Amino acid sequence: MRVQNNQSVSGHFLAPSGKRAKNRLLTAAKIFIRKSDRGGALVEMAVTLPILFVILTGIFSFSIALYQKLELAQAVSTGSRFLATDRGDTDPCASTATKVYAAAPGLSSSSMTFNFGITGTSGTTSTYTTPTCSGAVMSTGGSASLKITYPCTLQVYGMNFASCSLSTAVTEVIQ
Repeated sequence: MRVQNNQSVSGHFLAPSGKRAKNRLLTAAKIFIRKSDRGGALVEMAVTLPILFVILTGIFSFSIALYQKLELAQAVSTGSRFLATDRGDTDPCASTATKVYAAAPGLSSSSMTFNFGITGTSGTTSTYTTPTCSGAVMSTGGSASLKITYPCTLQVYGMNFASCSLSTAVTEVIQ
């Protein structure tokens, strides 16, 4: 039985050169597919890398703000303990501000906003918004409160995403 090209023998079509043409076609297709895969990884990396860098920089910026908050909380805690035990001082607020500045070396002292509150045993409260309170009466059993506000900004590659204000307050019993 003689078969002409492209004629059917029991439902199968044959290529002009049989199996060899089929193998050449498969190898050519595999080579073509491999060539197009090589640039795909580069394109994917070029698309995702900037997004990844922005996310990482945002995480770093947020961690800096969190560090500043923790440093401020530690400094306020140190300052309020000192304020509560500093009864014999003529200007306890100035001495407390010096302790706060020493406890927070990573923060700018000129950017800190102080708010002192000294409550005597009679219940009257004196408030001071500057780090000076000469003549303040510190009586045992009263309370001394210290609140400090510090500005922060969340920046990613020079763009400001948020301006925030870090604030910590502590109240101690005067010893």
